[in-house]
Amino acid sequence: MMYDTYKDLNEFIEDLERIGEIEFEYKGKDYSLLYYDKIYICEYNKPETEKEYDTIEEFLDDYKIDGVPIRELATEIKVFAH
Repeated sequence: MMYDTYKDLNEFIEDLERIGEIEFEYKGKDYSLLYYDKIYICEYNKPETEKEYDTIEEFLDDYKIDGVPIRELATEIKVFAH
């Protein structure tokens, strides 16, 4: 499978704002990220893991995977749908 990657944090934010839906893989786990009125993220097909954020900044600072804020992982995630 071919993956897309982001060159920097701004590219990740622009994609999120423009497209509103990103599905990605990180360290063997798949995630679904939606941005409409709020930001929603969860492990793929695991609604019990869903987190909700009011703003992109809040999401970037507060959402962590393996203890690392998503802000720092933006260039490491492997995007398979957007």
